[in-house]
Amino acid sequence: MSEALRPFLDAVEINYGPKIEIGRFFLQLSESARRLGISWRLGRDLTRLVEVNRKNLDTWEPLSPIYDPAISDINPGNIIYVEGQADGEPVVTLILRRYDWPTSTLREEWESGRFAYRDPATQMSPNERWTAAAPIAADIAGRVVFAGGLWCHPHYRRKRLPGLTIGMMRSISLATWGPDFTIGMVERGALTRVLLPLYGHPVVQPGMRIVSPWRTFDCNLIWETPEDLARYVRSNLQTPHEPEQGHGTDERVRHTGSPG
Repeated sequence: MSEALRPFLDAVEINYGPKIEIGRFFLQLSESARRLGISWRLGRDLTRLVEVNRKNLDTWEPLSPIYDPAISDINPGNIIYVEGQADGEPVVTLILRRYDWPTSTLREEWESGRFAYRDPATQMSPNERWTAAAPIAADIAGRVVFAGGLWCHPHYRRKRLPGLTIGMMRSISLATWGPDFTIGMVERGALTRVLLPLYGHPVVQPGMRIVSPWRTFDCNLIWETPEDLARYVRSNLQTPHEPEQGHGTDERVRHTGSPG
């Protein structure tokens, strides 16, 4: 197991009903990735994220303002960058960003522009619009983890790696932040049909839309509660000497169309 994972394992103090052995689940994910020639690296340095994105623009959309510290309220305390490496080179990425909305909702934060911008009044373009018509957006509040920036090198998109990365997303979110909700945005169309099986077919609602100079597209909103995350870990956690299950399909994944 990569030493980069140990600070997150040491922070695990989560109980939902029967204690969830998140540490053992981390080890399971790490070993499954190792069989594919992948080692995990976790960090909070956005410089690395920007560098990897810039070098892979042929298969990855440019990063959105959500991850630009120059204009977004982003810092090492509310970001986790996950990178899978093969022979020292990045082949898969994921970005987790934590939001704290004790008196607000996803709909308010999205439509005001605060989801992405530190000061929407001065940083948003005049014709930029963010619309949150998904009904659940009005109920998502509290501590919310947004998962985006899922990118996988074309050579690895049929090698179970995207599914393992989704497992990392769920377990890290639960162990590190204990969120009220985890959310993601998946561009509507063919990508929805490709990506939703990787997420385990979570509940999905259309209605999230961005019209902006950097990109215009419609998204489906997916979300999970802590109980959903806990159930996922339980159902995918193997007993000792049990043959590998779960994450075992040969997923086909094109570059994602999320706001990440």
